[in-house]
Amino acid sequence: MYFRLYLPAGLALAGGAIGAAALKAVQPSPGDLGTLSLYSNLPAWAFAAGIALALAVAGIQTVRLRLWDRGAIPGCYVCGCLLASPRAARHGLGLARRCMGCGKLHGVNHHRLMPRVVPLAVAVKDTAGQVRSVRSSP
Repeated sequence: MYFRLYLPAGLALAGGAIGAAALKAVQPSPGDLGTLSLYSNLPAWAFAAGIALALAVAGIQTVRLRLWDRGAIPGCYVCGCLLASPRAARHGLGLARRCMGCGKLHGVNHHRLMPRVVPLAVAVKDTAGQVRSVRSSP
């Protein structure tokens, strides 16, 4: 799950490094790109953009992970891992979310998606004087 979460950040960092290396290799060549890369320090800016993008993606994924850990974002009912963002399901059947751990596909039902179970209160008073919940009745 963690590998799938942070893989885009690693790819952004690798893309910035490869772009910077390519721009560094182009510097000795004649032409506009070589001159621009040589005198404007373009390879360093490309690498810095890759680092900034990787940090932004990793920060967003860390916030999602912390929210899931606290129970604010629903998890997979099979393995308990974090669910990916909703996407269109096949054949126009609505939205679906893929589990980041086991890879199972879960349908999104907006009126039933709740991060935690809220017990319903019963109008019958208990002998102790407290309102019982439906889950606590024998």
